[in-house]
Amino acid sequence: MEEENRKKSSSKKSSSSTTKKTTTKKTTSKKATTTKKAPVKKVEVVKEEPVVEKMETEKKPVEELYTPNMSVMAIVTVLLAAILVVIYMVTLFMKAQEVTYSEAWKDKSYLVEKELAPKISCDELANATLGNESFIFVLSYSEEAFELEKDMAKLIKEYHLQDDFYVYTLDDNCGPISEPESIVGQNLKLTKGLNKIPAILFYRNGSLEEVVEREDEKMIEIGDFQKLLDIYEISK
Repeated sequence: MEEENRKKSSSKKSSSSTTKKTTTKKTTSKKATTTKKAPVKKVEVVKEEPVVEKMETEKKPVEELYTPNMSVMAIVTVLLAAILVVIYMVTLFMKAQEVTYSEAWKDKSYLVEKELAPKISCDELANATLGNESFIFVLSYSEEAFELEKDMAKLIKEYHLQDDFYVYTLDDNCGPISEPESIVGQNLKLTKGLNKIPAILFYRNGSLEEVVEREDEKMIEIGDFQKLLDIYEISK
């Protein structure tokens, strides 16, 4: 009897131990299952983040390039508008100057206006011819003569002739300058009349040395005045 009881008790123990082992294995298998699912979720989260970052990095360069281009276009537009306004204003100014300049020569001598030479009358011609060296510029008003005077002004200043240069205009009643016997012809000590005006008369020690006038249809040029200065060795 005792032996049978022992056998029964040993069989119960073995069955109970078998049951525990089985239970343990099942529990272990459940844990393994749960640990496998967690990495799957993490992998999904990691995959989504790079996609968002790529999209953001792709958008930023487009925005950064778009804004400066718009700024440059606005600046260029403003500059072009400013340039056009300046050109328009300069054009208006030049036209106004042309109108004023076109009227400047009328009844005026450039040399007299700039105080480079005094204007003398017929009665003053005789005294003007006296002196070591003197120049009398016989003038009739014209736009071409006004331009010539502007060029002559440079040489007058360069050679310091302000005290020896005079301007005489054919605007008084001293007779025709084309006749040496006339009052103006005698005061200028002409041996023959002047037929082409303007002309430059050069005197040395009260004697008429040279008459610069053109025999052709052209007017005297600045080169003719320079040649006169060179021939008579007028020093600067």
